[in-house]
Formats: sequence, structure tokens, C-alpha cells
Amino acid sequence: MINETFLNHLKPVELEFIQAFIYKLTSDKITLDTTNSENIESTVSRCPHCGSFHFVKNGFNKKHRQKYLCRDCGKIFSDTTNTIFSHTRSHYHTWTTFIACELNQMTLEQEVVATGKSKTTCFHMRHKLYAAIGAHIRNTLLKGIVKMDSTFTGINLKGMKAKNMPRISKVRGKSKTDTNRKHKRGINSHKVCIVTAIDEWDTMLLEIAGNGAESMEKYQKYVERFDKDCTIVSDGKQAILEFASNNQFQKDTIRPKPNQKNYTSRNGNSLGEVNQLHQEFKQMIKHYHGVSIRHLQHYLDWLVFRKQMKYQIRAEARKTKAYMLAMKGSVSFVTKDICSFELPINVLTLYQN
Repeated sequence: MINETFLNHLKPVELEFIQAFIYKLTSDKITLDTTNSENIESTVSRCPHCGSFHFVKNGFNKKHRQKYLCRDCGKIFSDTTNTIFSHTRSHYHTWTTFIACELNQMTLEQEVVATGKSKTTCFHMRHKLYAAIGAHIRNTLLKGIVKMDSTFTGINLKGMKAKNMPRISKVRGKSKTDTNRKHKRGINSHKVCIVTAIDEWDTMLLEIAGNGAESMEKYQKYVERFDKDCTIVSDGKQAILEFASNNQFQKDTIRPKPNQKNYTSRNGNSLGEVNQLHQEFKQMIKHYHGVSIRHLQHYLDWLVFRKQMKYQIRAEARKTKAYMLAMKGSVSFVTKDICSFELPINVLTLYQN
């Protein structure tokens, strides 16, 4: 197997020969007609429906792709079942181009020009990609020094039909307060609480915890994402201190003092990285002119992934790395389900009260 140690022992002329050979091989194999199935057809190791390893080959579909039959659940599947490529006709080149657009935060209109697909198709591809990546970033634990805080955003019901709206629709351009709608100031039940955490290895947590002010219960939802030996750095909020104490985590609290310019703990830790992530989150909301609460978690997952890629992967390799991770992710929904995802909070009860 070719690895870095093997390549380091080669002479410059041998490396140049291998580079030329790989370039020719790449040109021959990767064309506009290259399918996504060619990348994942040899990676089928279990049933995507029940996870069983007991399956057999079961003929071919109309596109001449291998089908499999699970001996445990009895369902038939192929190599693209429950992946981002399921029920899609977009080829490998289209997906890599689209992923490059997403990594550069292009709008749907710009992605339409780059990929040649419709705006609706790009929207569906976006949420399939975000869902697959979201499954990947949740598999890592926060270790060592973990900095925690929360941020808040308004409830956006973008895309919801008027007949399903739990409140009166907001009208753009109104300069005066609408007397038919109640407004609440500050952190209240009409705000979405987003729990944020970053460790010293750049592993991040950015999750919708509910509505209203932060609480120990909101943080406790994600206790499984924390290593048992981690140290929690916070600004002394009671909810975080209770969360750390209840789970026997070490605490490093920032105690602000009068006329203090740099807010750090006794050990020199600050919340600078968390505040930066909050700022990037608010910039993302502004960039997309608001994000529906229905899809907000997908956008948060993609924000975390982009930031981690920026820290860990060279710019020219990010597109390929993102494709390789996304094709392994599980996507169990189809395009017709995207606009009917379950809301992370119960807005009907919220606005009735």
C-alpha cells in the first residue's frame, strides 16, 4: 500500500513518473459521466435499514447496479440507499462542484449557475449534504479544556404556509409596531437557545437546546458529547456551573472585575473562540436572510463542519474530503420530506400561551 513513508524514499524522477501516471488515470476515470455509485459500490458492509451484516446479492436494477437482500429484515437495497445519492440523477462532477459552492457559502442562485441544476434541486442537495455531514460531526467527543456558552436567535418560520402559521405573519417594511402582535424584549420564550462548546482540539458543539433562557436541563441533553475528564470553562452562569457539578466535570470560571479589559480565568482561558463562533453564526443568518427554525440545525451542523475543515484541511483538499465524508453519512429522508421536518420546538403551544 502506498503511504507517506514509501513516497519519502522515492527519487524525484520516480515521484514525477507516479504523478504523471496518476494524472492520466484520473483523466481517464473521472469524467462528466462518472457516477457516484462508482465511489461507494465497494463500501456496502451492512443493511442500511436494520444494520445487519447478513445480506446477499439479489440481481440488478434497471440501471444495472447491484441489488442486495437483507436476510434479517427482508428489505432490498442498493449501494446508494439512505445516502445523499439516493433518488438523485446528479453525477459525481455535479456533486463535487456543488460541495465546492457550499464550502464557499454561495447562494442557491449562484449554485444554479455553477451546477446547471434548478434552484429546487440545489435546495434539496443542500439539505441532503448537511444531514450527512451532521451525522459525522456528532461522532466526536469534547475533550480536555471545553469552553461553553449559549447564544440566542429569534424563531424564524420562513417557508411555512399561512394556514399553518401559529402566529400572525410578520410584514416586511413596517416601521411601526403591529398592535395585533405582542412583542417580548430580552431573552424570553420566543427566543431559540443554542448551546455552544469548543474544546482544545477544535471539536465543536452547536445545537438547538430549546426555547427561552438557558438552563442546566438544556445543557444536560448533550452530556454524552463530553469526555468524563474534561474541564468546563465558562463565564460563571449558574446553569453551566450546575451542569459541570452534576456530572463531576472540573470547572474553570471566568470572574469579571471592574476596569478589566481581557476576561480570562485564573488558568488563562477565555471564551474568545466561543464568541467568534457566535459571531459567525449571526453572520450566517444575515447571509441567508434568515433561516427557518425547521432547518436551522442543519445549517448549524454545516457551520461547524466548515470551521473544522478550515482548521484541519488544506483549501484545495476540502472539496474531496467533504465528498468522502458525505457519501458515508446516513440520509434516511427523501426530497418530499425536507419541507415537513419536525420542528425542534413546539411553536403551536408557544404562541398559544
